[in-house]
Amino acid sequence: MASAEEGAGSSSASKAPSARGGEALVLFTTKLPDRYQVQDDSLVVPASLARYGLSEVVNRLLGLEKPAPFDFLIDGEFLRTDLFEYLDARKLSSEKVLKLEYVLALSEPEEEQVDEVPDWISSVAALGPAPCPWFVASSYDGGLRLYEAGATRLTMKLADVSLTAVAARAAPGTAGKASLLAAAGKDGIVRCFRAELDARVAIGPVATLRSKEHRQALEAIAINEDASLVAGGGWDNDVLVWNGGPTVFEEAEQEKAASSGGVKRKAVVGAEVEAPKFALQGHSQVVSSLHFGDKARYPFTLLSASWDCSVRVWDVAAASCVCNWTVARAVSSFSMSPGGPQMATSHEDGHVSLWDIRAPPHPTMQGAVTLDSSAGLPLTSAQSPHRRLASEVAWCPVDEQRLASVGHDGSLCILDPRSPKMPLQRVRLGKPGPVPTKLLCVTWLAREELAVGGSDGKVVRIMLNRSKGADDA
Repeated sequence: MASAEEGAGSSSASKAPSARGGEALVLFTTKLPDRYQVQDDSLVVPASLARYGLSEVVNRLLGLEKPAPFDFLIDGEFLRTDLFEYLDARKLSSEKVLKLEYVLALSEPEEEQVDEVPDWISSVAALGPAPCPWFVASSYDGGLRLYEAGATRLTMKLADVSLTAVAARAAPGTAGKASLLAAAGKDGIVRCFRAELDARVAIGPVATLRSKEHRQALEAIAINEDASLVAGGGWDNDVLVWNGGPTVFEEAEQEKAASSGGVKRKAVVGAEVEAPKFALQGHSQVVSSLHFGDKARYPFTLLSASWDCSVRVWDVAAASCVCNWTVARAVSSFSMSPGGPQMATSHEDGHVSLWDIRAPPHPTMQGAVTLDSSAGLPLTSAQSPHRRLASEVAWCPVDEQRLASVGHDGSLCILDPRSPKMPLQRVRLGKPGPVPTKLLCVTWLAREELAVGGSDGKVVRIMLNRSKGADDA
């Protein structure tokens, strides 16, 4: 293999590649630990090399005892063609030195079945900020189940109707030892409670939030950061917002909790709230997803998505719509980036789209933006990782370069904004064939760990990069 000085003098290096048998100049760089560093020299390699061939070259240069799979970034995007096609598409000469940053590729993930219930798993949610070993799953059998590190810690019959969505927040001031949960039901009722996450799980009274004017099934639920507000939406097309607080998320009576044994618990009836604080009207079809904006970045906002092909932003202080973004397709879910102002949406046709949020800085809160009528939502990229409906997309809360999506085609896809045309990894779960298991929900538990649920009633933990170790990635 020749260095750049040798390659620059050859006739093949001075011409644009006219055939896939030509050559290309590359410079390998990386931000990985020292044992993955190669010499900082340009090399001449066959232009026919793509990701796998380039990975073999890097492994040969490193001389590792056990070869490692690598992926390659060029100009901020993952290389998904061979070098010839990359040069040809951009009309570049082979004298152009291509700077290739290599990163460890995703290895085959590990799957662990956590539970199997008699009905569909409608929603999963982590019980605290990542990394968090605790998570919850709601089911169409009306049950709610809490898990810790792959073990079932609590099973409770929360309703006699199907539960369609669940949201959770770490209880403020508890250092992750308690969580506040809200579950949406097909009867239009939201059920809220507080869970003490200890050696023995303690559950507080279950409060019910309802509206006499809105009785159709709910499909989305959200809790704001300090749990002072709970929002729900569904087939009535309106977004309902109730007051939360200690009355709704009441602490458990420790004496009763300590004496209760086993993992099956019966819910204790708590407060009943008969009317929402306000109803937000504007969507013309079912509300499919809700998220309160982070106070540090999008203060006093609630975002909603709908099958009417729009995402709306509501000012919760004024109880009014301040943005109405059209996204061209019915939205099944959306998720906000933990980094810059970006949003991901999933759609009924299997698409996942990434959007930039263009908004002016907030006048009083540093680092925040003002979402108002002047804010825009330009499309960054769109791909079709699923052959059927994409049920949910979730941005990793601790890595802005990592997303996950699940769909009715039975696939879990790991996405990266730097790979705008195809997922980094696709994992088939459940029953294959012409009628596959529908994957309905996904949540991140850590940078390398997810929980997934679907129509087969199975709750599955997925561990990424476990064989290599997260520290290397």
